[in-house]
Amino acid sequence: MRPIASWNFRRIPSRLWGLARRRCPNCERGPIFPGLTPRMHAQCPVCRYVFEREPGYFLGALAIGYFLAVALSTAVALMVRRVWPTLDWEWCFAIGFGVYLLSASLVFQYARSVWMYVDFWLDPPGA
Repeated sequence: MRPIASWNFRRIPSRLWGLARRRCPNCERGPIFPGLTPRMHAQCPVCRYVFEREPGYFLGALAIGYFLAVALSTAVALMVRRVWPTLDWEWCFAIGFGVYLLSASLVFQYARSVWMYVDFWLDPPGA
């Protein structure tokens, strides 16, 4: 891992914007996913950065996806409970889980994108 002094903190806003738009961590221009499908490009269409470095590379993205799913379901359940205070908690979480199921593809994309950005930040190519 690189020492903290060599990290470029001025690029954080553009990196976060690239992550929010699910763009390549290298050039921040090429899309990682073609649309909202869970299918992913093998490499960046702009800079040819290879997204999957090795078999099992995205194993850490499973943990990120799990965290995002729990956070989304809990947030929706809390919002539903705030709107309808008489509704049972079971129904609130069932609605939250339903919202998660509808957005599962997007959660999958963001989990993989976050994993690639963290890996690119900690272990950039050529370092």
